[in-house]
Amino acid sequence: MAKESYSVNSVANTLCHRKSTRCMKIPLKSTEQIYLIFLLPTLINCLVYIIHFSADLVVAIQHFRDENPLWGMSTLAIIYAPALMYFILTVSRPDWWMTEDDKVTKSVLAWFALQVCQFIGFVFFVLYRYAGLIVLSVDAINLSGNERVKTLNVAAAPAAIELYFFLQAWFQAAPQAVFQTHLLFRESSKPHSYQSITVQVLCIIMSIVVIAIKTASFQRFESQRVNGRKLPWAMWLKKYCIQEMKNIEAEKAPLQAVPLPVKDEENTANVPIELTPPQENLAENEQEVQVQSQAALLDRQISITPPLPPKNVHVAPPPTPLRGITTVTPLPVPDVPAPPRPDSIYADEEAKATSNLEPNQRLIDSSTQSLKVPKRKYSEKGLDEDDPIGKLLSFFWWFFFILARVFAIAVAYEFFPITVVAIISVHYILMLVYLFYYSKYYDIITVIVNLWLGLVYIFSLIEYRIKFKYADWCMLPYYVFVIAQNVVLTLIWYLNGDWTGFWYTYIFSATFGSMALCVLSSIVYHAMFKPKKRRIYSS
Repeated sequence: MAKESYSVNSVANTLCHRKSTRCMKIPLKSTEQIYLIFLLPTLINCLVYIIHFSADLVVAIQHFRDENPLWGMSTLAIIYAPALMYFILTVSRPDWWMTEDDKVTKSVLAWFALQVCQFIGFVFFVLYRYAGLIVLSVDAINLSGNERVKTLNVAAAPAAIELYFFLQAWFQAAPQAVFQTHLLFRESSKPHSYQSITVQVLCIIMSIVVIAIKTASFQRFESQRVNGRKLPWAMWLKKYCIQEMKNIEAEKAPLQAVPLPVKDEENTANVPIELTPPQENLAENEQEVQVQSQAALLDRQISITPPLPPKNVHVAPPPTPLRGITTVTPLPVPDVPAPPRPDSIYADEEAKATSNLEPNQRLIDSSTQSLKVPKRKYSEKGLDEDDPIGKLLSFFWWFFFILARVFAIAVAYEFFPITVVAIISVHYILMLVYLFYYSKYYDIITVIVNLWLGLVYIFSLIEYRIKFKYADWCMLPYYVFVIAQNVVLTLIWYLNGDWTGFWYTYIFSATFGSMALCVLSSIVYHAMFKPKKRRIYSS
C-alpha cells in the first residue's frame, strides 16, 4: 500500500469530515480514519447486536421451557418494543420519513407494506444495514481520491434505521437488564443449569453494553450539534432539512469578514462595449458623480480629524504648580475656526452632487453609496465530537455507571420494593422538573419526549432535545445524586435484607467496585480526552 502523507488540502487527505478526524489529538490519515472510525466500530456494533439479540431470544425460550410463559412473553415483548416504537413513529408521519426516491418509485401503500415487513423481520433489516456499512468501508480502502471521499460520505450519511438503534437502548436494553437481573436473584433458590444462568448473565451484560454505547454517543449531543454534528437518522426529513440547513449551517456559521461590495464598473472594465451617444453622456455623468462622491468621502474623512494649531503659535509648557503658591495660566485658544461637523459636510456635498442629476442617475448614485449596516453577532458554545479513545473511555465510564445502577435497583427491589419505588419516583419527578424548566416549547410532542427522557435519566444522562446550559455543573450533581442512591439502596438490602448465598456478596462487591471504576474512568476522560469547546457565531 502506498505511503500516505499529511496535507492541508482535505481532498488530498481524502478524509471524511462528517466524522472525527483526530485520535488522541493526532490527525488521522485517510486509511486510519477508515479503520478506526468506520470499519472497526461497525464490526463491534454488529457483533454486539448479534450477541444481544441471540441472548435475549435464548432467555425467552428458556423461560418457556421452565414453564414460565408470562416471563417468556414479557421478554419477547421487550425485544419487539423498539421495533414497535420505530414502526409507530414512521407510519404516523409518512411525509417526514418517505425519501424522494420513495415518493417517485413507491406509492404510500407500498411504502406502508415495506414498513410492516420491516417491523416483522427487523433483525434482517438491521443486519442489512451493518452489511452495507462494512461493504462501503472495505470499498473505501480499495479506492482513492474523490471516489474514496464519496464512498465515506455515503457511509456517514444518516439513515432511518439509526432511529431503531437509538430506541433499542431505552426500550429494549434498559428494561431487559433490570427485568432479567431481578428474575435471576428471585429464582436463585431454585435449581438451574449452568448454561441457563450463563445465558441470562450474558443477556444482562450485553443489555448494559448497548445502553453504554448509546449513552456515550449522545452524552453531549446538543453541544456537538451546535458545532455541526447531524442527527444520525433524520438528515433527509423535510422538517429536519428546513431546521438544520437554514438555521444551523447558514446562521450559525463561524464569524467571517464581510466582503466589500464590488462595483459594477469593475466587472465590466475589461469588456469592450460600443456605446451610443446618449449612453456615452450617461457614462460621463456617472463618472462625474463618482468623482464628486469620492471627493465628498475624502472631505468627510479629513473633517473627522481635528486641525492642528498654527505653526506660528508658540505653546509654552505650564509651570510646575506649587501647592497654595503658584497658579497655572490657561493656554490661549488658537484663533482658528472650529472644524465643521462631518455629517454636515457630507450632506452638503452629497446634496450638491445629486441636485444636478436626473432621477435615474440619483438612484444609481444612491445604490453605489449605500453602506452595509453592521449586524450583531451572537455566540454559542459547542463541542467537537469525541475521538476513538475518548469514546472508548466514555463507554467504560457509562458501562460501570449503569452496571452499578442496575444491580442496586434490581436487587433492592427484591427485598424492599416500596422503598425502591419511592426513591425512583422522587428521582423521576426531579428530572421532570428540570426538563420542563429548560424546555423551549410546551407542545404535546415536547411533553411526551420529556416524560420519556425522565425515564432515561433514571439510568443515564444524555443531552438530547435540551442543551445543558452549564453542562459540568449540571452533570456533577446528577452523578453524585445517582451514586448516593445506589449506595443507600445497596446498604439497605445488604444490612436489612434476609439473604443467603454467594451471589449477594458478589453483587455487593461488584456494585461498589463498579462505582469506583466509574469515577476513575470519568476523571481520566475529563482530564485528558474531553473534547474542546468552540465558540460558534451566528447573526
